[in-house]
Amino acid sequence: MRQSWFKQKQPSKFYPALGASALDPRKRGSFFIERQKMATALDVLNVARSQIGFHAGAQDENPYGDWYGILNAPYCAMGVSWCFAQVGLSSLVAAQTPKGFAFNPAALPWFQRQGLVVNKYQGQPGDLVFFDWNSDGVVDHVEIVEAASPDGLTTIGFNTGNPNDSVHESGCFRVHRPYFYVAAIVRPRYQVALKPAQKGITSKKATAAVGATGTAVAGVTGAIHGGLMTTTPTATTSAQTVFVAPPFPTDTTAFNFGQKSDAVMAVEKALLKAGLLPATYVTGTMNTQTQTALVKYEAKQGIKVTGALPQIIYDELKGSL
Repeated sequence: MRQSWFKQKQPSKFYPALGASALDPRKRGSFFIERQKMATALDVLNVARSQIGFHAGAQDENPYGDWYGILNAPYCAMGVSWCFAQVGLSSLVAAQTPKGFAFNPAALPWFQRQGLVVNKYQGQPGDLVFFDWNSDGVVDHVEIVEAASPDGLTTIGFNTGNPNDSVHESGCFRVHRPYFYVAAIVRPRYQVALKPAQKGITSKKATAAVGATGTAVAGVTGAIHGGLMTTTPTATTSAQTVFVAPPFPTDTTAFNFGQKSDAVMAVEKALLKAGLLPATYVTGTMNTQTQTALVKYEAKQGIKVTGALPQIIYDELKGSL
């Protein structure tokens, strides 16, 4: 028989360091004042990890919605917001209210306006990942990234299914998801940044395994801290020109055939780096070969684009440079 959340886990067990007062902002003590000064992505992750194994009630009863003020409703976003609140970082995810957000399609544009969307293949611990299950352009779900690997992301999600038991109701679990469903990765402005779990999808070596709290998904490995590779500087005899990709152009015709710009050059350089476009065609002018390479790139991401190049694709290409 299913049990409601309050029969399984009292608020004091959600994050033992805080106790029941964590759900009531008026009762927050000096812990929050000090925590806000030093909280990092790992602090947020540790809060999320402490929730692994939670099961919602039969009618979606859950403490995260109770805390946010929306009862008996899908709570993936409210669970994420709750984690940030426990370490005094609500302002980093305040897309809809000072507490955070409850509706993913409204939250993602807020993060986009702040320029916080990053390359989906360069996720790192503490990032937020938005998923689009139906490939309809509307985000459906959000989770917290714990680690990145060549075949996908290890995340902690609320209002998600148990990866080891499909019979039970939704709850909070560690899961591993392919990049296919990723719509966007957002990197909140933590005061102390972390190194990526892996640098892109081409990294072949991780230096530390994911720290597990709760039951890890079978066969999933990853890294919290990537290794730092140092090189010895060498003297150069001439200055090198560094290409800086521009922001996404506001002109809707910027990527039409025959258009010449730095934005087109950025796309071509990224396609060259991805092995989809020969160097001969990296000219800064949109040509047939570049358009064909774009189609191949979008297909590899599992995205079917009709019309103009969308910003999310441009930002991914730009981020790979």
